[in-house]
Amino acid sequence: MEVSGLPASVIVYIVVSILPVLAAFGLLAIIARLRATSLWLVPGWLAAAAIGPTLAVFFGVRLIINTFADMATKGGGIGSVSAGMREAMQPSLFAGYVACALAVVTAIIAVSAVINAETPAISSAGPAITSIAMLIVAVLLVAFTVHIFDHVKTMIIDVIDPNGPKMAGGVATTSQKLANLLTHAAYVSVATVTFLVVCVIVSAVMDPEAPPSKGVGLVLTFASVLAVIGLAFNLINVMSWCSRLRETALSGRIVR
Repeated sequence: MEVSGLPASVIVYIVVSILPVLAAFGLLAIIARLRATSLWLVPGWLAAAAIGPTLAVFFGVRLIINTFADMATKGGGIGSVSAGMREAMQPSLFAGYVACALAVVTAIIAVSAVINAETPAISSAGPAITSIAMLIVAVLLVAFTVHIFDHVKTMIIDVIDPNGPKMAGGVATTSQKLANLLTHAAYVSVATVTFLVVCVIVSAVMDPEAPPSKGVGLVLTFASVLAVIGLAFNLINVMSWCSRLRETALSGRIVR
């Protein structure tokens, strides 16, 4: 994971992918110092951590489009496409590391809060439902965003691989399908980031009088642990893509 040698535009996208994450996470950390319990902020912290990888998908799509635009004017082959795709993966790689680190911090905070939590005197069913609903929707959106970006990369590899699966419909149809998929990936990324920002805001302004029940606290803690695992798997997947694309760019042969 090095920034040396990367184009300035890629470095800018890396920074822009990470800064909002740190800002949102830090804001919630400040709010946590004013709250009796940090558990209600767990959905917001996890949403903040996930902003980076999903925002990086949007920038990755832009970089892939730029790669094909450059090829249209300068030419290139498998090596050029692979090198461009590897650059497009760099925001996802850096954001993935940050997301995993912040998810681990969130899990530690959640475990500590559950251990030290007292049984609440009153119920907080509304905030509990809101928190769990936000987590479920956020997980589904983030997973779909990552999946569609993986689908984009796989389709590109299939297109440029001389030994890959045959594309039905010819070059024009395949190009249109890829363009549509890139557009959908960008829109899904923007929608997911917007929802995650909403989750951060809701967590910041939602201040129930009572702490979550023991059961809800355990659910939030379990969700933070699952988030660590999910984000770690995503990071491993991104690292694998970067490694294979690097080999392909250097050798000129598709490495799957």
